[in-house]
Amino acid sequence: MAIEKFHAPSCAGGDCKCPWRLDYRPQGMAGPRKRIEFPTKKEAQQHQTETRHKVSRGEYIPPAKVPTFKAAAELWYASKLDRRPAHVANLRSRLDKHILPRLGEFKLDRIGRGMIEELRDALKADKYAPRTIKAIIRIVSAVFRSAIRLDQIVRDPVDKIEKAFIGTRELQTGKTDTSSNDDEVDPDSILNPEEVGAMLNKTSPGLYRALFMTAAVTGARCGELFALRWSDVEMTKSGEGSLIRIRRTVSWARLKDETIRPRYFPPKTKAGKRDAPIPAELLTALRAWKLRCPPTPDDLVFPAADGRPLRRSNVLRYGLWPALERAELRRVNIHSLRHSFASALIMGGTPITEVQSLLGHASPAITLRIYSHWFQTKHTGAVGRLSKIVLVNAGDSQDWAKTGQISGSIEVAKPVSA
Repeated sequence: MAIEKFHAPSCAGGDCKCPWRLDYRPQGMAGPRKRIEFPTKKEAQQHQTETRHKVSRGEYIPPAKVPTFKAAAELWYASKLDRRPAHVANLRSRLDKHILPRLGEFKLDRIGRGMIEELRDALKADKYAPRTIKAIIRIVSAVFRSAIRLDQIVRDPVDKIEKAFIGTRELQTGKTDTSSNDDEVDPDSILNPEEVGAMLNKTSPGLYRALFMTAAVTGARCGELFALRWSDVEMTKSGEGSLIRIRRTVSWARLKDETIRPRYFPPKTKAGKRDAPIPAELLTALRAWKLRCPPTPDDLVFPAADGRPLRRSNVLRYGLWPALERAELRRVNIHSLRHSFASALIMGGTPITEVQSLLGHASPAITLRIYSHWFQTKHTGAVGRLSKIVLVNAGDSQDWAKTGQISGSIEVAKPVSA
């Protein structure tokens, strides 16, 4: 390896600004010859030293083989096109909006911890939630891990950065702390049972009333309801054993350069395939709606006017929000009816495993995390019942309750001799 000053033909020599050229064979005599220019001799020597160390550890990758982040990201993204459309659309949006503008033009080996931390801090400054920031940084890491598998890079710099978090904030006088974890549902974003009833009373009869009633007493996701078929609804003559079989969901997410169309998928998890009981009041409403429901090729329970599945934006604009306005209630999302269902069950003392099963969560831990506020504020009187059992025969406690005095001798701990 040689490091020499490379003078241009017009250079007069001396203390010039001509570059220093590193002439070497990174992979030994059997490998190709490389010539790289640097502004200073020190930088050339540093590159030479780093290259030797990489070769000795088996980590050397020829610079020509290292792609830009954008090229690596597009290759990684192409491998995800078989996922659910909503997930794919979300990946595309985060790549185009947040990641590629900052990292796309740099080669992978030029992206270090500092650049990724700058991306993280910029997202924090823009007030994105920690959960969103972590998801974006995970995409960056996934691109690097994909490049590692293809022998295009040797390390993932994301492994060295500190994760985003919510800093401690000083509480203001007269204000309560409303902060929560990323998954927990905000109580202000849902309706209590009385408010749900008021909203239903102001909902237009027909499609929207039947839809919102079903959402309010089954806790089904809106995509599951929009994909529901009459063949999945079992209505017995007596009403006993009537149920809704939730077996699929629908997505209207648009993939890049594709026509928007509904796509049907199984529920999000295996636990999502479940049976929801139909209460008597809902059974009456569904029977009445079935007589009025227009037939569709896919036998949909809640079809749009064109016979295709409903779209969430239209349900909000023409169904839920007008009903909430007429009932003089705050504006919430249709998914809030699912949260209202779950919170009402929890406050009513329903076992967590039953709530989990009805919601289609993969485990009770998910239900506990999302609805932690209601578990924290619910008091069942368990402490009082335990006290009666444990202290029922405690004479001292009974004497104290009657007279304010404890009878008998009081045993005290004896000092331990040295």
